[in-house]
Amino acid sequence: MLQKILFLGFLFLSTTLLFSQKLNYKEYSYSEFFKMIEEEKDSVFKLKDAIIKFNRATDSAYAASYDIGSDKTTILRKDTITINKELHLNNVQFLTYSLQMDKLRNIPTNIMYYGFYKIKFLKPLKLTNTLAIDFRGCNFYNNVNIISSSNNIDKIINYFEENLNSENSDYQDIGIRNSIFNSKINIYLTNHFTNNNLLTNLNLEIENNIFNKEEVNINTRNNFVLRIIGNQFKTINRTQIFSRNNQFVTIEGNQFTAASFTVNTENHTKRFTLSNNAFDQYVKLGFFDIIKKSEIDWQQWNNKVIAANAQTSFFRKIESENPSLKTSMIQSGAEAYTKWMYGEDIVKRYINESQIIDKSSYAQEIKLRYNFYNYYKDNYDLENANLVYEDIKDIETKRFEYLYDKNPSFKTFFKWRINQFLKVFSGYGKEPERAIIFSMYVILLFAFIYLLFPNSWDTLGKKRLIHRFEFFQKYLRRNEGMHTIYLEDKQQEISSYEAFKTNLEKAHLELPSFFITWSKPLYNASMFSSRITSRFLKTTDVLQGRWKDLSPKQKRWKNIQIGFLLTVGLLYDLFIKALNALTLSINTFTTLGFGEIPIKGLPRYLAIIQGFIGWFMLTIFSVSLISQLLN
Repeated sequence: MLQKILFLGFLFLSTTLLFSQKLNYKEYSYSEFFKMIEEEKDSVFKLKDAIIKFNRATDSAYAASYDIGSDKTTILRKDTITINKELHLNNVQFLTYSLQMDKLRNIPTNIMYYGFYKIKFLKPLKLTNTLAIDFRGCNFYNNVNIISSSNNIDKIINYFEENLNSENSDYQDIGIRNSIFNSKINIYLTNHFTNNNLLTNLNLEIENNIFNKEEVNINTRNNFVLRIIGNQFKTINRTQIFSRNNQFVTIEGNQFTAASFTVNTENHTKRFTLSNNAFDQYVKLGFFDIIKKSEIDWQQWNNKVIAANAQTSFFRKIESENPSLKTSMIQSGAEAYTKWMYGEDIVKRYINESQIIDKSSYAQEIKLRYNFYNYYKDNYDLENANLVYEDIKDIETKRFEYLYDKNPSFKTFFKWRINQFLKVFSGYGKEPERAIIFSMYVILLFAFIYLLFPNSWDTLGKKRLIHRFEFFQKYLRRNEGMHTIYLEDKQQEISSYEAFKTNLEKAHLELPSFFITWSKPLYNASMFSSRITSRFLKTTDVLQGRWKDLSPKQKRWKNIQIGFLLTVGLLYDLFIKALNALTLSINTFTTLGFGEIPIKGLPRYLAIIQGFIGWFMLTIFSVSLISQLLN
C-alpha cells in the first residue's frame, strides 16, 4: 500500500513538473537573424527555440512589403539575398502578421511582414517544429525538409496561446509562395496535441510555386489546413500528397506535367477539394474515404487514373520476379531507384499487364471508380457520375476482350462486342440521345438506298412525267396559250364540278338552304387548284404561238420558259420520290410496316435488315431513357 502511494506521488510530481515547464524563447529581429547566419563560420547554421520578429527600424531590407504610417506607402525589395550555408532551425518561429487597431476610429489596420523574401538557398534547409514561416519569391537549389514530429508541439502552441495572443499574431501559418524548387522537398507535419479545447488549426499554404527536377512529398496529419493552389509540378519522380485527420484540404489549379502524382486522404477531414488541376501523366489515387463534403472534379484526370494500392502491389511483384534488376537500380543510386519505381515505364507495364489481366488489380480499379460514382450520385452530380460510369464500362470492355482472347466462345465474344456497341450507340445507357442520332443516320442511309431503286409508289410519278411532256408538245405545236391547253385537259374534271354547281342552283327550291350553303365551299375547294394553276400559266406565258413560226430570238426565250417549267416539274418529282423513300425508311425502321413492302429486288431484303436494326436501336433508346428517368 505504501509503495502504491509513493508511486502515485511520484507520478503526480513528475506530471506537475512536466507541464510546468516553460519554453525559453530568444527573440531576434530579422536583421539580427541574417547577421548571425552571415557571421557563422561553420558551414551549418543552427538555431533553436527562437522567435524572429520584424523590427520596423532595422528590418526594411528583409521585408517583402510593409506600410509606413497612415499614407500606406509600400516598400518592395528588389535585390536577392544569397545564403550559402546549410540551415538547421528547431522551434524557430517567424512572426509574419500582426494586427494593429486605430484607437480613435476603432478600425483594424493590417501590416504584413515577410522575412524570407527573394532569398536564394544554395545549401539544404531543415526546419523542425516551425509553425510560423513564410517563403516568397525564393529559389531553392538543395533539399528542403520541413518537419514537426515532436511531442513538444503542444508546448509550442501553449506558449503562443499564453504569450502572443494579445498581439493577435498569426503564428500558425507555414506559407510557401511564388518560389522555385530545383531540388527535393519533403514536408512532414503532424500535431500530437490532443486537447481540442486549446488546439486551433495549423495552416500550410503552398501557392504559385514551380517544382523542378526532384520529388515532392507533403504529409500532414491532425488539424492542419492544407492549401495547394496554382503550382507547377515538373518533378522527375513522384509528387505525393498525404492527408489524415485534417480539417480542410484544398488541391486546386495545379499543373502536374512529368510527375507521378499520388494522393491519399482519410479519416476525419471535414472538407476536401481536388479540382481544376491538369495532369499529363497517370494519377495514382489512394482514397481511403471520399467524404460527402468534398469537391472532386473527375474530368481533370482525363481518364488517366489508377488505383495506387494495386499499382504498388504490381511493382512489388516485379521486384520479387527480377531481383537482379532491383539490385542494379539500387546500386545506381536512390534517385534512379525512385525514378524507376514511380516512373512511366512501370505505370505502362501495370496498365498493359495487370490492370485488366490480374483479377485482384481489376477489382481494385473497379472499386476505386465505384467509390467516385457513388460519391457523385450522392451529391447529385450526374455529369461526373456518368463520366465515371463510362470509364468503369471501358475497363470492363477491355476485361471482356481479354477473356475472349483467353477463351474464345460465342458467349465471351457477344459480351465483349455488345459492350462496344452500347458505348458507341448509347454511352453505356447513359446517353439515350446517341441512339436517336444514330437512328436518324440509319434512316437517312436506307432512304438513299431506296431512292436509287424503283418501287410501286413511283408509278404515279412516271405517268405524271409522260403527261407533262405531252402537255408541252401540244403547247409548242399550237397557237393557244398554256392555260388554254391546261383547261382543255381538265375539261372533263371541270365539267363535272360545273355540273355539280348547276344542279345545286337549279334545285334551290327542292333542297334545304343549309345543304346548298355547305356544298358551295366543296365546289370552290375543288376548283381552287385548277384556277390557281391556270392563272399562273397565263401570267408566265409571255410568248404564244407555234414553235416553228417564232423568230430565233423568240425561240431562245421559249426555250428558257419551257426549260424552267420542266426543271421545276422535275425537282417536284424528285422531291416526291425522296419523300417516298424517306417514308418507306421510317416505316421500315420503326417496324410499323405495310403488310406488303412496296419495293422489289435487293432493297426488299435490306428493308428486313433495317427493321431488325430499328428494333434493336429503339430498344436501346427505350432502356437508356428509362434508366435516365429512374435516376
